[in-house]
Amino acid sequence: MSKTQTPKELLVVALQDLHDAEVAWNERGAALSDAAGTQLSAFLKTDLKRSVAQRMGLETLLGSLKAEVEGDPNIWLRAILDDAERDSRSIIAGPLRDTALIGAFRKGKQAERVSYETAVLLARRLGMKDVEVRLTAFRGQEEQADRELESLLQATIGILAVQPE
Repeated sequence: MSKTQTPKELLVVALQDLHDAEVAWNERGAALSDAAGTQLSAFLKTDLKRSVAQRMGLETLLGSLKAEVEGDPNIWLRAILDDAERDSRSIIAGPLRDTALIGAFRKGKQAERVSYETAVLLARRLGMKDVEVRLTAFRGQEEQADRELESLLQATIGILAVQPE
């Protein structure tokens, strides 16, 4: 395994990591959507379309850098999705499950947002304006998705039945 030595190589690694994150969402999002309540499921179906577009955009960016698309797995996001999948099996369907799933999805969005931020700043440092603009747009989409999830969380928490301890 060779070591990353330059800012451009680190940008490639960051883009590969983000690409694998989008692949993971694409691979597992539909099953998680099926386990979610109506509103969360609708959000996830829309978010999966956004994720496919981002994955394709990252492939284009990596191609423009003459870099391989495939890199190491994004272990952080894949672990978050593992937790969400476990929650979908171990928590009763309804607002309680949706609360747990929203929490997991928000963790994933934060991980992606921060990763996009790093890639944006690397692209800026390298003077790659087109790459910077595209990545900034993707980061904005993740921020918007997190705001939508936050609204869903507030609504879901509001309908949770209060259970005596």
